[in-house]
Amino acid sequence: MLRQLLHGAAACSALGTLSGQVLAQSPAQAPSRLQVPIAVNEASRRPFVKHILRLIGEAAQIEWQIQPLPWARAMLLAERGQLMVFGVSRTPAREQVLSFSEPVFDNHVWMVVRRDQAMDYRQLSDLSGRTLCVSRGTSYGPSFEAARGSLFKVELANGDLNARVRMLMAGRCDVMLSSHRSAQPWLFERLLREESGHSAAVSVLPTPLQVDPIHFAVARDHPLAQALPRLNAAMRQQAKAIQALVNSDL
Repeated sequence: MLRQLLHGAAACSALGTLSGQVLAQSPAQAPSRLQVPIAVNEASRRPFVKHILRLIGEAAQIEWQIQPLPWARAMLLAERGQLMVFGVSRTPAREQVLSFSEPVFDNHVWMVVRRDQAMDYRQLSDLSGRTLCVSRGTSYGPSFEAARGSLFKVELANGDLNARVRMLMAGRCDVMLSSHRSAQPWLFERLLREESGHSAAVSVLPTPLQVDPIHFAVARDHPLAQALPRLNAAMRQQAKAIQALVNSDL
């Protein structure tokens, strides 16, 4: 409990600093350096996240206070206005409570199966009767949410990739969902095999479930939201460097 109180006090202090910096800045002034608390998914590929945040932060004159958190908790704290969050896709429900940056890059939701149980996928109805392993706190859009529990079943897991692979290999689900920025299924399959240790036992279906633009997000009408235009300008300025990072093996 003491740790949570201290963490909350630190976040409030950072928000107060940011509020003063943003609100005191006039349009004619050069942008001052901001300190922004930001949550990232603790299960994300940290070298890539670290590099892309550094690239955008330097261009935007923002010093990030990075907090790796379970995804459900990261989203909750963002909705409460306690920090900004990176790696968010837009949904109608989220748009009610969050403000979003321009897209940073596109994320691909890949479907992973055991190699001896390959399947054809063209549309959501092809998942009929299947059980899917899904990260807790993750949303895949209105059509997916409407179909879960009726068209297919869902087994929730924590954000750890290896935990979901173990569930798949143990037969607790037929299909595992996992997001990756690469548009090439073979590249994600290679990464998956390297990290999971199941070198020849898993296969990534060639068609992604969906492609989602990824954003920074923050609670609507909160002082932190005033940093979004600065982030948008930085991303436009660094578009080529961001794409090079997206295409890298980090």
